[in-house]
Amino acid sequence: MGRNNGTFNYTTIQESQRDPATGFYSAAGTPEWIPGCECQIEKSIPARQILGEDGQMHAYTYDVFIPKHFKGELVVGAQIQVVSENGVTDEFTIQGVDDLNRKYIEVWG
Repeated sequence: MGRNNGTFNYTTIQESQRDPATGFYSAAGTPEWIPGCECQIEKSIPARQILGEDGQMHAYTYDVFIPKHFKGELVVGAQIQVVSENGVTDEFTIQGVDDLNRKYIEVWG
């Protein structure tokens, strides 16, 4: 893992509401960002591709390395907002979480 070059905020999984007119489900309200901590942000252009256990190909742009001392709950499907050291902000949906490394938590999306 390299140096920290940004921070992140995250959301919890939102409750969904069913629209009675259309029958579609959507997130209820706007998400509230929970402050995270400093992290290492790696952006890949073009997007990286990984073969899932189900045989499906997944593409992701961001790889975020979070120090292991972070105690929040990061789950697949939640939103994450990264803020790089130069002030650029971007948001994405978490596609994977790897917390097996003893030094950091890796999140990609």
